Amino acid sequence: MIDINDDILLRKILMKHFTEPENLGLKNIANAIIKDAKSQTCADEMKIEILVENNIFKEINFEGTACAVATSSADIFFNLIKNKSLEDTKKIIYQYQNFLNSGDLSEIDLLEDLVVFKNINKQKNRILCANLAIEAINEIIE
Repeated sequence: MIDINDDILLRKILMKHFTEPENLGLKNIANAIIKDAKSQTCADEMKIEILVENNIFKEINFEGTACAVATSSADIFFNLIKNKSLEDTKKIIYQYQNFLNSGDLSEIDLLEDLVVFKNINKQKNRILCANLAIEAINEIIE
């Protein structure tokens, strides 16, 4: 796990996932679900391509235009849930959303690099950005 107190490292992780997202680009995968994620408060929007096999996220990619917080949270989250079950993903989403809204650092064991958003709760308008892609995945799961 990364050092949650190293703000410089956290910023580097966030910016790397914004400037060089690992999951950027749709692959036109047969049988993939395509989900649009659009912010109701700004111009952020993404098209997300999801392949689920046997209740496991096998592939997840995106394209679109979004801010650093929305893009990096999507990229980090997608890395985290690849090869995870829908049930495990639900647990991650629950923990992440609690973390975003409260800033509570006591239950972050499932979040890995998503801890870079530890101060988002201080900027309430940015919670929507950090949650854009995650909400889209949550809608698919439910």
